[in-house]
Amino acid sequence: MFDLRNIPEGGWWFMLVMFCVWSGDSGAYSIGRAYGNHKMAPRLSPKKSWEGYAASVFTGTITGAFYVYVFTTFGSLTSDITLWQGAILGFLLGSLPPLGDLGESMIKRQSGIKDSSDIIPGHGGFFDRIDSWLWGAVIGFYYLTWFIL
Repeated sequence: MFDLRNIPEGGWWFMLVMFCVWSGDSGAYSIGRAYGNHKMAPRLSPKKSWEGYAASVFTGTITGAFYVYVFTTFGSLTSDITLWQGAILGFLLGSLPPLGDLGESMIKRQSGIKDSSDIIPGHGGFFDRIDSWLWGAVIGFYYLTWFIL
């Protein structure tokens, strides 16, 4: 995540990536909890649903485009990034981190571990709190450096 801050205008890129990950997680949680009837992988992660995943992709995509518009119009982001590129980044940040979370769940289940730690009681463990951020930082950094900057 810190490499995002070290690229030109890195503070803006860091915020863009984090907002997309936050909104994807929030959309997935809210919609999945309310309407999640079709489970993605019940043995790996019994609460993850296709409805929540779709909400993550949708909210991530909209957030990416929205914040590119806001940052370039009202902020000091001077890059040539377009709304479409922001939407693509949001799409990637809404669609890939939940799959990485399933991968982490698979490793935990194969190891016979329910939570990755007990540092944060009732929250699934330390890595369960930051797994989307870890994936998001990597995806955001490489997308931005390969396609935008």
